[in-house]
Amino acid sequence: MFGIQTPIALDPGVGGNCLADTGLQTADIIISTTAAPVSGAIRIGTGSVVSHAALFVGAGMVIEAVEQGVVKRSLQESLAHAALAVAYRVPFMTPAIAAKVVKHADANLGSQYTTRGAILSADPILCRIAGAQPAAFFCSQLVIDAFHKAGVALTTMPAHCVTPQGIAKIAIERLTYVGHLRGNPSWFPILSP
Repeated sequence: MFGIQTPIALDPGVGGNCLADTGLQTADIIISTTAAPVSGAIRIGTGSVVSHAALFVGAGMVIEAVEQGVVKRSLQESLAHAALAVAYRVPFMTPAIAAKVVKHADANLGSQYTTRGAILSADPILCRIAGAQPAAFFCSQLVIDAFHKAGVALTTMPAHCVTPQGIAKIAIERLTYVGHLRGNPSWFPILSP
């Protein structure tokens, strides 16, 4: 890494640096997107260049909420189709805090994915009225929820009201940029909502 001290834009062409998978630490947050139609729909619906969030849990693995539910799988599998993937870290992260975050994410393995929750999260009023669905998660909700339950409040918003774009905003305002795992500026025209 080049020792970048401040967060950067999601476009690696404006000062980002490439990061090997081995540069990640437990409890790093990864925001990403693909060229798939569902990713495009999420980006349009949330006004974002990102459509997914995952939690790196160490040993080359992530926990994420996908269509099949909350799963633990390899980072390589998670990012297999990613056109963009950027890693961020909580500045005061310690191994003890990271272990708590992972423990809370791990406790949700096997939970259902909530398409309804993901859709409602884009509206800050409707998501609060509808509330969270018990035992069901969408990607950014899972990440924020794991941090909240570990005692690390990344936002004052309820976890079920935070979109991937919301995590990107939190990352730029409060987290430390780690690096780009995937990203090529020539792909960015397909990433525009």
